[in-house]
Amino acid sequence: MTVWAWYPGFEKIVDHFNNSHSDVQVCWNNGGQGGAEYTRFQNTIKAGKGAPDIIQLEYEAMPQFIAGQQKYLVDLGKYGMNSYKADYTDGAWNSVTFGSSSSVYAVPVDAGPFVMYVNQEVFDKYQVKVPTTWAEFEQAGKDLQAKGYTGKLTNWQTDGTAVNIALFAQKGAQVYKYSASDPTKVGIDFDQQGVKDVLSYWQKLSKEGLIDTADQSSTDTMKKFGAGDYATYVQASWFMGYYVKGAYKTAADSPFKIYEAPKWDDSTPDVNQGGSAFAVTYQAKDTKAAAEVARELYGDDYAQKSGVSDGGLFPTWKKLLSSTEFINQTYPYLGDQKANEVIAPVAKGWAGDQFLPFQTYAYDAQQKSFASIVKSGTSVDSGVSKLTSTLQDYAKQQGFTVESVK
Repeated sequence: MTVWAWYPGFEKIVDHFNNSHSDVQVCWNNGGQGGAEYTRFQNTIKAGKGAPDIIQLEYEAMPQFIAGQQKYLVDLGKYGMNSYKADYTDGAWNSVTFGSSSSVYAVPVDAGPFVMYVNQEVFDKYQVKVPTTWAEFEQAGKDLQAKGYTGKLTNWQTDGTAVNIALFAQKGAQVYKYSASDPTKVGIDFDQQGVKDVLSYWQKLSKEGLIDTADQSSTDTMKKFGAGDYATYVQASWFMGYYVKGAYKTAADSPFKIYEAPKWDDSTPDVNQGGSAFAVTYQAKDTKAAAEVARELYGDDYAQKSGVSDGGLFPTWKKLLSSTEFINQTYPYLGDQKANEVIAPVAKGWAGDQFLPFQTYAYDAQQKSFASIVKSGTSVDSGVSKLTSTLQDYAKQQGFTVESVK
């Protein structure tokens, strides 16, 4: 079986699988991460050949490959995948079923529970309380500034995509709707109060000079992060592996710890940003066997623990999430904090998100709109109204029927 995947430490997973299976072997290729891999996969679809049997896809990227009359991902439900539903968190399962009660389009592996990274040295030095609400978050920025902190409270990422979907979800706003049971319809609506409240909040913090508004992908942003120029960073759990470790030469250099993400009130839901799964492509030579391999790659304790320790993945498996060993795991780059005590409940509480079959286009449009609102002070009302109209018009041009997100 050929597999495209970019998980860190995946070579160990492949070796373990091949050593423990005599009937089937895995041949792994790093097809590129995220967009690079999706473009490569699209090219194999155009050519009608060259796709792997199994492919790693982010949850948000999957709808584009199951939206047409010709689905490019195999429904694993017909091979009994539904019988494993109880093994996974609700959010992860909903992210691979897309509103269907019988179809399953991938095997969920990891997620990105939304948390807050706090520069503990900064808060301790200036004797400022770590915020638990968004109101306290703003006040913490003002207090740090008043006491002489020359950095910023945080960075609101101009290139933020799914991070903003998570922020909206905290306010109870679902901006996209898509279901595999009726793939000709999409819902798109940014013109709702929850979205306006969130964007107005960040626009205000920007005007007050409390936050930076730089691309997260910029090397300058990582330098600022490593230099202590950000007191906090509200992001997904995977941010630790990809960013915290990248900004500090040694674990001892990192001043960060993880806290719960700020909430609006007691009703604020647990949210997520990111995560991925293994799907079987329509070009697979033996779809039933490929479905079994997709599930079994991370199907035992060794593989799941390796995914966490060697790959930095935050797991979607309920058993591992609840294990004493996992909860008590310490993280050197977080001052040996037992961070999973904070993160695991968020993973369990996340209900899932919905994305569009043309999510890349939607992200590009929303990124431009939000940057104009937060950085340049464009009217929130006119900005979200225009964005909604733009994306709804595009959906119609692509042959979709636009319906309410409610």
